[in-house]
Amino acid sequence: MRRLTLAVLLVLTGCSSGGDESVGFTAVDLTAAPEALAAHGDMLVIGTRPTDHPELVTRAKDGTLSNARLTPATPYGKEAHWYGITSDGSTITGVGGERGGAHGNVRWSAWTGDTHQITEKPQGFSTFGGYGAGELIGVVRTKQGPLIIGTWQSAKAGLDIAMWTYAADTWSRQPSAGTVLESSQELLRFPLAVTPDGDGALVVGWQIAKGTVSAAVWRFDGRTWTTETLPDGDAALAARCWDGTCHVVGRSKGKLAWWSGPEWKKLTTPDIPVGDNQNLAAPVPVNGTPTLFVDHNGVKLVSEKDERPADGPTGEVKAAEVAGGQVFVIAGDRLWRVT
Repeated sequence: MRRLTLAVLLVLTGCSSGGDESVGFTAVDLTAAPEALAAHGDMLVIGTRPTDHPELVTRAKDGTLSNARLTPATPYGKEAHWYGITSDGSTITGVGGERGGAHGNVRWSAWTGDTHQITEKPQGFSTFGGYGAGELIGVVRTKQGPLIIGTWQSAKAGLDIAMWTYAADTWSRQPSAGTVLESSQELLRFPLAVTPDGDGALVVGWQIAKGTVSAAVWRFDGRTWTTETLPDGDAALAARCWDGTCHVVGRSKGKLAWWSGPEWKKLTTPDIPVGDNQNLAAPVPVNGTPTLFVDHNGVKLVSEKDERPADGPTGEVKAAEVAGGQVFVIAGDRLWRVT
């Protein structure tokens, strides 16, 4: 991984000197709060939710905004929040959810379509729900098709990491038993995020073994899963892979931690606190350089060695994405574009 330097951030901001020069942002005017982002070719796909229903908005490279037609098939699909959206440049796949029922569990909805129309594909209740159900954490596109990653009751202890595959409008959970996704009484696994990785996917999170907590990754090459612990880490919270390298950010002893894989070297970063209940957005490539957006006394752009204030965005950074050569960030309840 290339070392990030102040010079790189100066290129991004157009500034000539100084580590405290702010980076300019422009608000993207939407009619509802954004919840999820995905690149769809040169377009940005934005999952939004007005007061009581989901919407899907696309932004073209020239800034033109359009709404895809949403066709829900279930009562909870009509009310869903977006938990994740992914695209292969042709087909858009989404996961939605809204709490309900006697126990207040999330009732999941799965969506498939394109920029003109996206349709909820109803699934049997036991597909994502039922006695052994856990959570869904995200959806990714792979060479074999879309995958949903979540958790499901383990036959041994706690919850296993679970993977669902898609064919003929049906999502099917694949067995975790006998793989590195399986939990046991000696080792409990907790996935927190997923991202595409080559032909497969990278899942990040944490695990506890004999009382020791550590950040961990689980890697799928399209056929098999492997796992590794990350050095000096308590939890991996978000990740993104490009150009053969995966960039994972998380928490170590209450501070920001950043790892570069597949070697999983822990990088030196600015001293930024990360709380036990805090989420991080995945790093994005800006001019080919890994950049993290984080709320640290205001939204900041963080590199391996430096941090720089953002001019405009405020609040928790919930997502970041690159589409059409432009960088977008959800901060608070607004969408922003780096200028």
